[in-house]
Amino acid sequence: MDTDPTGAGSGHLCARTVARAGISDSPGANASGDHGSSPGARHSPGSGGGPDGGSGLDGGGGPGANASGDRGGDPGGRGGEVAGRAGVTGGRGLLVVGDVVTDVVAVHRAPVATGTDTPADIVVRPGGSGANTAAWAAHLGTDTRLLARAGYDTGHWHVEALRGSGVRPHVRVDPDHPTAVVIAMVDGTGERSMLTNRGAGGRIGPADWDDTLLDGVGHLHLSGYTLFAEPGLTLARLAVRSALARGVRISVDPASTGPLRAFGPERFLEETAAAAIVIPNRDEALLLTGEPDPGAAATALAERYGMAAVKLGASGALLARAGQAPVRAPGIAVHALDSTGAGDAFAAGFLSALLRGEPAESALEAGCRAGAVAVTRLGGRPG
Repeated sequence: MDTDPTGAGSGHLCARTVARAGISDSPGANASGDHGSSPGARHSPGSGGGPDGGSGLDGGGGPGANASGDRGGDPGGRGGEVAGRAGVTGGRGLLVVGDVVTDVVAVHRAPVATGTDTPADIVVRPGGSGANTAAWAAHLGTDTRLLARAGYDTGHWHVEALRGSGVRPHVRVDPDHPTAVVIAMVDGTGERSMLTNRGAGGRIGPADWDDTLLDGVGHLHLSGYTLFAEPGLTLARLAVRSALARGVRISVDPASTGPLRAFGPERFLEETAAAAIVIPNRDEALLLTGEPDPGAAATALAERYGMAAVKLGASGALLARAGQAPVRAPGIAVHALDSTGAGDAFAAGFLSALLRGEPAESALEAGCRAGAVAVTRLGGRPG
């Protein structure tokens, strides 16, 4: 789940809210967990429509460990920069390295009352920032793979949901830990407060990697969440080194200001220096650069990475390239319901357009269109 796709703590990514969707219009779950014909609801094959469809499965696509285990050098350093930015040589596929999460989304009209009940429409959906990005990219027609780790409790459900979205899942099911869970409380404006447990997602590591994951891939996209736990950081370094060796372009999404601040902004910049594109929201961009406004932050990030696409919530998005003034794509007026996954959809739209060979300015607009569609649905995936 994209933890703050709005870029400013309120509003919605690339979407200007023209009328707030009422709670009665939002998809809800009854006591049986049946989402009925609600927009965006997903009934995964073989899952019974809920996250209880089996356990202990490897998803049929879990990559094995790198036999040598040799990571060599410093894949996060500048040494491979030229190869990473020279262009796409591996194909037009997209590989996302990130997380799968069980999203519990509760939409409530009234403020949450302490010590008593608050009526809400509650649904359980497959989510996760990396998985959402992959699902939206596949929805937009991109050949998309996802490397992630799920838990013994809902692994089968997540794998089937990804396949149903058109994603090629490379998901290892952890036999000892449950899938990550996010409980998102969405108020009447569509803004969210969240409780999180990273579960198995926090344990993805180099043993999940295989160089064949890059076969046919022209772009590697890293969710920042992967870097925030040590096994995932080692995996990211390995994936980056392998991508650079093949001339595969790399992008990174900083994910969320909370864990980003704990990890360290300067450390994040150093670890992701080989990426050619960074896709932060407004607050992440300001945190990474220390700049006072998003335009200056976008410019500073572009000087480091080569390109920065900064999500500005209702104000749209900024694109900056090294040595050039930033350009803006305006927000799109929609009936917003839930901002969950809007930033992930933006990244998918932006990267998919780049993989199709569109100019970066057109890709920025494509990202805004995808993000605007995302906020009209409950949950972080296309319906």
